[in-house]
Amino acid sequence: MTINCPHSCAYLQESRLHEKFRHDDAGMPHTDVNINQEFMKKSEMVLMLSAAFFNRALQPVPNATDRDAREAIEALVASFREGKEIAPEGEIAAGIAGRFREKMGEFIKELKEREEGPFADRFMLGVLVFMARVAYGYDNGKPLSRAYVHYLRSTFPEGAA
Repeated sequence: MTINCPHSCAYLQESRLHEKFRHDDAGMPHTDVNINQEFMKKSEMVLMLSAAFFNRALQPVPNATDRDAREAIEALVASFREGKEIAPEGEIAAGIAGRFREKMGEFIKELKEREEGPFADRFMLGVLVFMARVAYGYDNGKPLSRAYVHYLRSTFPEGAA
C-alpha cells in the first residue's frame, strides 16, 4: 500500500494471488444495464478494442490508481447515458477519459453511422458498463490500489492497440 511497485514486480504479482477483492452484487455498478451472453458474444471485439484503448489512455500516467481508472470509466458511462460529454472531477481521471475519447472517437463515429446512432450509444454504454464492472471486481478497497490498472497493462501490453 505504501510502495509504488511497477506492475512487473514479482513481489506485487505474488501479492495479487492473495488479495481479497470485493464481489458483492449490492455494489455492482449499473445493474440496470443488461449484459448477457448474447451481448458479450456480439461485442467481444469492441470490448477488447475498448479495453486496449483504455490501457493506452492510462500509459502516460504510470502511477494511475484503480480509483482514477474507475472515475474515468464512470464519466464515460455518464456521458453515454446523458448524451453529452461529462468530465471526471479528478485531473488524472479527466486526462484518462480525454485520451480514451480521442482514441475511440473515430471508431464510435463509424459505429454510429453504421448502426444508426441510438443503437451505437446503447452498445457503447454496454461496453463501458462491462468495463466498469470488471474494474469493480478488481477493487480491493485500498485507496492506492492498482490491481485493475495492472490487469489492463498485463493483458494489453503497450503497443497492442
